Amino acid sequence: MHKILLVIQREYLTRIKKPSFWILTIVVPILMAAIYAIPIYLASRPLEKATVMVVDETGLFQQSFESSADVQYLAAGSLDYAKQQLQDSDSYNAIIYIPARETTIPTDAFLYYRSKTPSMTVQSDVERQLQTILRNNILLDVHNISADDYNLISNTKMKIHTLDIETGRDGYLTIKVVLGLILAFLIFMAIFSFGSQVMRGVMEEKTNRIVEVIVCSVRPFQLMMGKVVGIGLVGLTQFALWILLSGFVLLGINATNADLFQQAEQQHQGITELATKGADATAQMEEAQAMQVVPELLEGLVSINFPLIIGLFIFYFLLGYLLYASLFAAAGAITDNETDSQQFTLPLTIPLLLTFLLLPAMLNEPSGALSTWLSIIPFTSPVAMMFRIPFGVPGWQAGLSMLLLFLAFPLCIWIAAVIYRRGILLYGKKITWKDLFHWLGKKESRKN
Repeated sequence: MHKILLVIQREYLTRIKKPSFWILTIVVPILMAAIYAIPIYLASRPLEKATVMVVDETGLFQQSFESSADVQYLAAGSLDYAKQQLQDSDSYNAIIYIPARETTIPTDAFLYYRSKTPSMTVQSDVERQLQTILRNNILLDVHNISADDYNLISNTKMKIHTLDIETGRDGYLTIKVVLGLILAFLIFMAIFSFGSQVMRGVMEEKTNRIVEVIVCSVRPFQLMMGKVVGIGLVGLTQFALWILLSGFVLLGINATNADLFQQAEQQHQGITELATKGADATAQMEEAQAMQVVPELLEGLVSINFPLIIGLFIFYFLLGYLLYASLFAAAGAITDNETDSQQFTLPLTIPLLLTFLLLPAMLNEPSGALSTWLSIIPFTSPVAMMFRIPFGVPGWQAGLSMLLLFLAFPLCIWIAAVIYRRGILLYGKKITWKDLFHWLGKKESRKN
């Protein structure tokens, strides 16, 4: 055991001390957050107010454009006059010209500008108002429907809340889909990337003949277990730092927007109580909604049991990683280069890849037969179960999945250990699948 701990310490400290580890752990998440945050910040900045002259030869639009904080509309007598004003003065940014047509419904409009192209805000606002004004005129003249009546009809919507009959909690399907995909992707990438690190580390030591010196002091099984556990601890450290970083960010957001989080919790409780108490809870929910508009994303995040998700994520990462990393270590022990390793690593990764590719089918039925079996089979359960967790998984399925994964791990360790012991000191010989089955069926010597 002492020798295994020494190998674990070496593998762990060697990788923790690398600058690439800290770059990947701290800098990359910050850059990814910046990639999403910067465009949102730039889009939310107040723009310089634009002035657009309106030349309407149809008589339908002239007095109907509504100015806003971003765009001001001014009526102009003729197109020639407006063009002259646009050329001579910097106070105007563009001209919207609607020419008269023989038909009663205009079909074209032209946006003139000088040197500086109008912003997307201006173009979008002009197009939106043209469509709205034209639609309102058609509705009133042809169907005798006023704009207020139309807005009332189009804005009247029913929001469906998917509630669990046992817990009474709202489903928030969209949020669960996104969260499930993120969790499945994270655990897929974690198992695959850290497992590949184990294989590459074994191959490097074997190619450099360092392993010949190492096995003089430790047994092959101790070396394999030390490498697998050591690199696994690196992954856990990385996830722990990400969780801490995310926790600090959420605490900061919560501290600066405490009322918004409290409002989200009240609104979520109001929806849940409305489903069970009916009219008795209606006033409470309406009062919470009247205080402040809470984004559905925030309301959904408040309802998620993050401690449960984090705990299950750590379990499935640990067991899934140990299962696959031991097999990756065996693959590295029987090959001398990346090319030869493909014939062994590809079959190992097929279950994970297949599960990831079947996520759209699982999304259609998160509790269906396909999703259930994939979340129970040990080689596919880490990805499948993490995708299903946000949707809610029956206790017996989660328990059976965890039990089978726990039982499959020692079997894979035994298979990997047999292959690792026999292949770690082999050089120049191309190992086949027939050789592997022969090794597994051959009785182990006591000296190993």
